[in-house]
Amino acid sequence: MMKEIIREIMVIITFCLLAFRGYSAFASLPEEKGMTHGNEVQRVFIINAPVRDIAEFRELVIQAARLKPYGKVEVNISALADKGFHEIPDGNNFWYEYASYNPTLFKFFPDKKIAPFIPAEFVKKNKDFLLARAKILREYGLGAAFWCNEPNFLPDEFFEAYPHLRGPRVDHPRRGNHPAFSLCMDLEESRKMVSGMIDELIRNVPEINTFTFKTNDAGSGICWSDWQYSGPNGPSHCKEISMGKRVASIMQLYNDAADRAGKKISVYLAESMFSDEEMKDILNSLPENCYAQGTASDNSVTLGSGVSGFYPVRGLFDPVELLNRINQIKAKNTKTVFLSFRSYYDRCHEVMPVIEKITDILIQNLQTPVYEGEIAGMQKINDLCISWAGEGNAKNLFDALMILEDAKKYKNWAVGNVTGIYWGVSARHINRPLVIAPQLLTKEEEAFFLPYVFNPSVEEARMDYVDIHGSHNIIQPATVKRYVSMITRAATLMESIDKTAPESALIYNMAKALRIHGSIMRSAGNFAEAQAVRDRNAEKLSLPPHRPDKIPTWEGDPDLQVFNTAMRDELDNTQEMIELLQSGGMELICHANDPKYEDTFVLGPDLIGQLKLKMKVMLRHWTDIEKYMATPFK
Repeated sequence: MMKEIIREIMVIITFCLLAFRGYSAFASLPEEKGMTHGNEVQRVFIINAPVRDIAEFRELVIQAARLKPYGKVEVNISALADKGFHEIPDGNNFWYEYASYNPTLFKFFPDKKIAPFIPAEFVKKNKDFLLARAKILREYGLGAAFWCNEPNFLPDEFFEAYPHLRGPRVDHPRRGNHPAFSLCMDLEESRKMVSGMIDELIRNVPEINTFTFKTNDAGSGICWSDWQYSGPNGPSHCKEISMGKRVASIMQLYNDAADRAGKKISVYLAESMFSDEEMKDILNSLPENCYAQGTASDNSVTLGSGVSGFYPVRGLFDPVELLNRINQIKAKNTKTVFLSFRSYYDRCHEVMPVIEKITDILIQNLQTPVYEGEIAGMQKINDLCISWAGEGNAKNLFDALMILEDAKKYKNWAVGNVTGIYWGVSARHINRPLVIAPQLLTKEEEAFFLPYVFNPSVEEARMDYVDIHGSHNIIQPATVKRYVSMITRAATLMESIDKTAPESALIYNMAKALRIHGSIMRSAGNFAEAQAVRDRNAEKLSLPPHRPDKIPTWEGDPDLQVFNTAMRDELDNTQEMIELLQSGGMELICHANDPKYEDTFVLGPDLIGQLKLKMKVMLRHWTDIEKYMATPFK
């Protein structure tokens, strides 16, 4: 309440200042150094969205080209044309799903030693798609960027042929049943292989000016790194090499390839898994034109939408944070601006209207002076609300955005480990039935969700609703409920805005996307509550179904009421989700268009049908709990 009062006071003060001065709040702010006197750094905008449709890629490029008056523009072209189905071993090896869309050098231009072990058609498809995108970039006079995972794991058969090149184990021991290894990059033979692949890539796409690579996570890794999932490991011959030297030597491969091609490039280490000590060593060893994102070495800012944070929901972004970051770009004369419209593991990208709107906001605000102080920032947000919703509706939109800011802070503090991608999608809370005894479901009743639940153990996937990628997670459902109530309030305010508002379509889509996100989070709370009941009653539930105690009690088993409340809320929540998706929401939720591509990180094309089936299965098993716990006797 006090926050809301303070917020209202700040807005009133802002309006009073404007009325007194008679001009924009920004007019008297000091002009940014270098912004209008020729000292401005030459900015580079790097756009990343894993678009797999060539026509849609052209749409992305058209939006990117709008930034050309404000600096150099590069578009990432490393997204694979298809999923690497061949990489995933049989037997619940879900860890490999993290990496099945990993862009990596050998999937485009494999070294002759690697090529026999990668399907030729897969490589050809990726290479053709890469070159088709490069051609479009040339049409629009844009540069290219290449984001990759290096050094990525290689097939078992490769290391059977070249065992001396085997580097570290890079998979997660709790997330699969089959080990994966990458090259040892401290061997000259490995370095020559990678160097040749970079040469071939630059020769085919000379427009590439920026390389970014991620390592030690989701399919890639470096020998003897502290944070390897299975612990520091690798061949003994390279154990004593410092991490700074290892990373610098990989970065230098890109620099050397660029030198051979007669050009200069930038090389970025994406935020990767290194210990503090290792990162300090890396920063002290960076070669020329090489940077580690998110550190003092890196004069960059990342902007984007909420497609990763809100996944699988699309259509959401934070205008408040976006305006603040654009202001930071101007105030700090930031050189590189990364615009990310990419979801985790390259499964999806942001919808084009949101990409266009974020580009609009970036262009509009790059041309205005830096603002200073919270009042000026609040006025900037209010101006945006007026332009989107009109004078009469601006307050409701403003209030909605402020509620979302509070919700974001609350979630980070109270429920930060609950995410849509891991809880809603890969644990399949969205579409799996919530029942007291999952072991009572038939194979047919499990078939539409259980094969996609991320777990190396089928039994754990079946029986533990909150086994999230190898960890039994405990959360307080009440905190989730509070967060969902904040999201719902913001959506309701957005829905109250008049249809004649200038950006009503955008606002209504954001409201719908918020409700979908709220539904996914609500499911997480319900499944957490249900599993807590199951954990407390594990002994009862381990017995065969039976008639509980006949002693009459007014309330029955107290946990029966707790579970039934969560189960009923999930049933209602599922029906509300169906209605959201049927009214246009399918465009706002990442899903496969072909059943072939449904996997642990991607929902299927018949999501609505699966939700209806979820409800049927729940109702079919509605009274299962009464075979384990006493009901009320009134």
